Amino acid sequence: MSSKMAITEIPTADKLINKQAEQVTQIKPSMVIIGNGMATGRLLDEIIKRTPNKYQITVIGKEHFGSYNRIMLSAVLAGDATIDSIMQKPLAWYKAHNINFLSGCVVTYINKEKKYVDLATDTKIHYDELIIATGSRTATIPAKNQNIAGIFNFRNIADTEKIQAFAKQAGTSSKQAVVIGGGLLGLEAAYGLALSGVEVTLVHRNKWLLNRQLDKVAGVMLQSIMEQKNIKFALGHEVAAFENIIVQNPTVKPPTVKPPANSEVQCEKLSGVRLTNGEFICAQMAVIATGITPNKELAEISNIDFNRAILVNDYMQTSDAAISALGECCEHNQATFGLVDPIWAQCITLAERLCNNVEKPFKNAPVPTKLKVSGVQLFSAGDVEVSDDSQCFTLLDKKALIYRKIIIKSGKVSGVVLFGDVSSGMAYFTLMQQKAIVTPMLPELLIGEEFVTNIEDEKKACIA
Repeated sequence: MSSKMAITEIPTADKLINKQAEQVTQIKPSMVIIGNGMATGRLLDEIIKRTPNKYQITVIGKEHFGSYNRIMLSAVLAGDATIDSIMQKPLAWYKAHNINFLSGCVVTYINKEKKYVDLATDTKIHYDELIIATGSRTATIPAKNQNIAGIFNFRNIADTEKIQAFAKQAGTSSKQAVVIGGGLLGLEAAYGLALSGVEVTLVHRNKWLLNRQLDKVAGVMLQSIMEQKNIKFALGHEVAAFENIIVQNPTVKPPTVKPPANSEVQCEKLSGVRLTNGEFICAQMAVIATGITPNKELAEISNIDFNRAILVNDYMQTSDAAISALGECCEHNQATFGLVDPIWAQCITLAERLCNNVEKPFKNAPVPTKLKVSGVQLFSAGDVEVSDDSQCFTLLDKKALIYRKIIIKSGKVSGVVLFGDVSSGMAYFTLMQQKAIVTPMLPELLIGEEFVTNIEDEKKACIA
């Protein structure tokens, strides 16, 4: 009788050690990113560009969408773009890059000691590196009765779709809307609604539009152009209160007996807004498009240092070394952020530190404001208004709607406002950054950079 015995190779100590080493190398540190806005989208690009396989990345997003271009929401509202066209990272992108994307999820708490985040679904996700990129929300306004149906913010896709649904509402013969806020977002919201056939009135507490980027002359010029696009304005006042009417709820069958005022068969709807000067503006919808408030609440409840926003150092670290923050939710050297350029710089600083262990400090360098409001080109940098120790040089062509304003302080450019023709904007900004003495260039400097270049060439030729 014969039998066969299976021969099993006994691994040597060296092989066991090598196998264990392979298992260790396969374990990646966990990077968790809270928030999935444009800052997160750009950070992911920077990380993938440097070390695509260093971390096991999990992105937690409140919305049910991938990262998209929020700047283009106004174009969606106007019908010039679609949700799909502004989507920068669709859901398939995360899967293709081995990124775990948790959409429709909210983080409620950060446990710094045990290094995990709590989700609203009672799920815990552990991290080695945590990044808070929760962005911001629309700033509140001190108006009364803000719980009436028909009042919307304008910050995300859901807001945009609600506003569009109202604008396309069937059976409404006269659609009126009030847009609150005379910044870029408010102007674009008003323009988008006007294109949809809605009668729009824009309310702004300052006396001219884009008052942080434009002086009064340019602001008035912008207003005249927007008025030609069927937008009315109420400037220099605020909304004191929203007013309502009680209407029959069409989704509920009316009873045979008249119900009390608070019955479900009746509902409140917006009838208009009352301004601080007593004026009443009829409206069935109001869009709040004022400034932004950083979303710092997660830092507050998790004992992470904050002020107006979540405090970070030059390398985007919070008061906890394993937790970073960037974008509109963070504060650096008493500054908060809403423009793309500094946030992109923050992404580079953070990616260099986390991927390459390189300390590249973030510097909040001045950036010009380049705007395109409903086809109107605007450029602004530095000072907008002249002071006692500065000079102002202006060029105004009312017929062509071209305006240029250069502010000179101690012989150097300290501010620029351009309207209509912005072709020389970056040349002026470069002179400002270089702190160049521009007195010899005046008044040709005001006409445009091409004339200054010619003059400098002539001077060189004369010297030669």
